[in-house]
Amino acid sequence: MEWIAGLLHAGTLLLVNALLASLASALFFALYMGHPRVKRQPGVMLWGTSYAAFAAGFGVLFLPAFHVGFPGLGLVGNLLIDLGAVWALLAVNAYLELPRRRLWVLVPVAAMALAELFLVLVEGENLRHMVILGGALTALLTGATGAAFWQCKDEAQRPVARLAALFHFLWAAMLLVRMSWWIAQPVEFAGRDPTSTFGLLSRIVLTWVITPSLLWMLTRKLDAELIRHASQDPLTGVANRRVMWEEGQQRIAASTPRGSSVATLIIDVDRFKSINDRWGHDGGDQVLVAIADTLRRHIREKDILARVGGEEFMVLLHQAEATAAKDAAERLRLAIEKEAITLLSGETLHCTVSIGYCVSTRREKSWREVVVAADQALYAAKQAGRNRVVGTGD
Repeated sequence: MEWIAGLLHAGTLLLVNALLASLASALFFALYMGHPRVKRQPGVMLWGTSYAAFAAGFGVLFLPAFHVGFPGLGLVGNLLIDLGAVWALLAVNAYLELPRRRLWVLVPVAAMALAELFLVLVEGENLRHMVILGGALTALLTGATGAAFWQCKDEAQRPVARLAALFHFLWAAMLLVRMSWWIAQPVEFAGRDPTSTFGLLSRIVLTWVITPSLLWMLTRKLDAELIRHASQDPLTGVANRRVMWEEGQQRIAASTPRGSSVATLIIDVDRFKSINDRWGHDGGDQVLVAIADTLRRHIREKDILARVGGEEFMVLLHQAEATAAKDAAERLRLAIEKEAITLLSGETLHCTVSIGYCVSTRREKSWREVVVAADQALYAAKQAGRNRVVGTGD
């Protein structure tokens, strides 16, 4: 059993904590420096800095094993660990893009850190005071970090974030138990700290769980970004051509056995070249974003809106017959005509669109044929004077 006692020795646990924190820090710094997409993620650099502070703090506390010591060694080590907890809180808030008002907890944390520093300067390193104040400070930071994880709004990351939150809450509870033990001891108690092993083991478990959780969250976020870039128009935020073609082909295939129809609108901004010539490409981009927002507000939840070309949009209507498709197209045309678009320069302009639509029939048996028919109707709308709706049967 001696080898177990050796493993559970406070010095061994300090060393293990320092090594684990160092590895985690090196991992986050390597990801940040070596991966451009990770570099754009807020909070990753702070996570690396947080674990570096943890490693430095545990390393300082381990120095007496090498017969190295200096006045205030325990205070310096504990304050470095507290600083690591502060950076961890800042990292989670930055990564999840939470409001800064949630960082109010740093005010009482700073007050407790100053109180601990004052007591050490006045009466030296009193283990009782350092454990109680340091434990309260770290428990507050850990609880706040857990609460930040719990607020994760991204569905892909939320399960892992909730797991990280639960372990932070558990760690905060363990710190409170350790504080309670010291508070229950007589004031004159001056023995060795029997709770240090408990605290250091808990910290090892926390690091072992949280680091993979953070990496898992980061992986899920990067995967979600890849999916979004593959399916979303980067300028307007609506679906892109690939999504529209996949959905259109699927709906055509599904409609054939049932004998139902598929309605498609192609929308083109009138005289868009003159907008670019007058307000530049930046002004043109602002117009496209405004039009996309207007279209998005005036379609149904199950309809699909996509930008399929420079100034061209498509809408795939859910279960719409010819009359409903024409009404929907006219509603969209009027909404854009009435919309006042304010550019960043402060200038205001109005745009119009031409819309061609096609409701699939037995003649249009493929998605390509539906698109070609709608495009021909759009051409007819342009030729007839623009700012109008034309269907394949008109």
